[in-house]
Amino acid sequence: MRRIGIMAAIVIAGLATALAGPPAAASAGPACQARGLLTADGETAYATTTEPGLAVCYPFEGRLGQDLVIGLYIPLEDGTWRGYASRATVLDPGGAVVAAFSAESPQVRPTFRVPVPTLSREGTYTLVLAPIQATSTLRVAASVSSRQVAGTTRVDGPGRQMSYDRVGQDKDLRLAGTSEQFVALRISDFAMATRQAGATPGLWIEVHRAQSDAVAYRGVAFGPGDFTVGPLREDGEFTVRTWPLDGSLGRATVGIVTSRP
Repeated sequence: MRRIGIMAAIVIAGLATALAGPPAAASAGPACQARGLLTADGETAYATTTEPGLAVCYPFEGRLGQDLVIGLYIPLEDGTWRGYASRATVLDPGGAVVAAFSAESPQVRPTFRVPVPTLSREGTYTLVLAPIQATSTLRVAASVSSRQVAGTTRVDGPGRQMSYDRVGQDKDLRLAGTSEQFVALRISDFAMATRQAGATPGLWIEVHRAQSDAVAYRGVAFGPGDFTVGPLREDGEFTVRTWPLDGSLGRATVGIVTSRP
């Protein structure tokens, strides 16, 4: 097994050249155009507009306590994807903003993922997609995925195979750990692919602490290997979270193994 070692978090950076034209004001321009219903873990919606500044709205049903993630990308005519350069806003049933993401220019390292806080209301939510510039049109694909708990694991136990079939899709793995354990994330059976031109397929990987939602480790796996997390420092149930990088789709096996300082 190739040992990768400690990886620094990859910083998401925008291109230096901004798109031309004045920013689109939230209250200005054409009204939001209603589109079809989105469904959690359902089909991806493709929005294309020809009128500059026009926003589109997609309703979707949400349940109390549900954890959702919005996946976003821009499909190009040749089938490739590029960084998201628009604005995405999620409104609750009363019209209040519960999540927002704005990219002022195409990104070098797109996130393709907008986490939505745990839903506090039952009812119809709305995803609003709008171009950043008042002179720009919209071309974007969007999906809604529920955060999935793939199961539990233990240190030096068998890994879990994860499948990723939508952009932005989260997969969680629960880990019972103790403060004295020194561990590494092990990625194996790596079979990810991306159609984004010039991109390398991969997975974002995070370890969330047991006693809070703080991130203890964040990195990117571009292939199989061990990724040193370090000492767990507390007892309890940790969360290992993975999601596709750069529009990658496919599968990988995720596990936790004992490591050495």
